[in-house]
Amino acid sequence: MTSNEEIISLSQEFKEYNKTMAKYGLYGSILDDLNNGDYEITLTTKIWHLENRKRFSDNPQNVITAKITARKYACYISSVSFFKDRVGMSYTPVGYIPTRLTCYNADRNRKIERIFDVIEKEKSLVLKFL
Repeated sequence: MTSNEEIISLSQEFKEYNKTMAKYGLYGSILDDLNNGDYEITLTTKIWHLENRKRFSDNPQNVITAKITARKYACYISSVSFFKDRVGMSYTPVGYIPTRLTCYNADRNRKIERIFDVIEKEKSLVLKFL
């Protein structure tokens, strides 16, 4: 990184999505808290396919789990209004934020559910014995 480049905070980067983010309680300070490295975000993606049935099965066909960055999380949340996802919110160590996105494709034969787990990283404790 050169000295001429500025470090832009996550809240500044997603400033144009303020209405969408505020609708779901993701204000700039929460995004910056997620980005400072004290939290881990795990994304679990579950995919169901409708195969000659009326309803989706109880168990998904594919399950993918990965750790993501706060920027990637902000990208998912900022796209909610465009893709018309259903949003589920719950309490996390950061606050009351979106933790579940559910969407269907246009033919309604595939369902994708994304679950975000926000976990506070353990702080290392130094014990001094006398």
